[in-house]
Amino acid sequence: MTKELFALLSAAFVVVVALLVVLGLWSKRRRQRDIDEPAGWIETLPTLVTEAFYVATTRAGDPYERIFAHGLGFRGRTQLTVDGDGVQLLADRREVRIPASSIRGVDRATWTIDRVVEPGGILVIAHTLGADVDTYLRVIGDDAPVLEALSSLVRAPKTTTTGEGTTP
Repeated sequence: MTKELFALLSAAFVVVVALLVVLGLWSKRRRQRDIDEPAGWIETLPTLVTEAFYVATTRAGDPYERIFAHGLGFRGRTQLTVDGDGVQLLADRREVRIPASSIRGVDRATWTIDRVVEPGGILVIAHTLGADVDTYLRVIGDDAPVLEALSSLVRAPKTTTTGEGTTP
């Protein structure tokens, strides 16, 4: 085999691999078309501001399926802002607002896609972006005040007690 033929085969291999990567990402984004674009930041008076790492947004209950749609694909440092009406953060250089009305719950986690920490070291915001998703954050420093502030945003489910005039 000549050097020229080897170089040509190597270049063709690189082009095929690059094409497969692009097609894979395009296909993943297409499968995630049910994910709505997150709202942008608004001017608000924060009740809590802290430094954190945006780890990932995944489908609810599936910490292996990272959401790439709308620029939510990669982790990075963020400033997490909590106010009475929601949460604001930077996700992969994109300004994201999670309104309190879309937050389904807040919890702790130990791991998600490509990140494992000490038990309970990651905060999870379960919310809705057209589909149910989980956003994972790693707070720098003490995360107890952040968890408390985020938990205060979760709306209590409406329940009806069984009694006179109600149907069980």
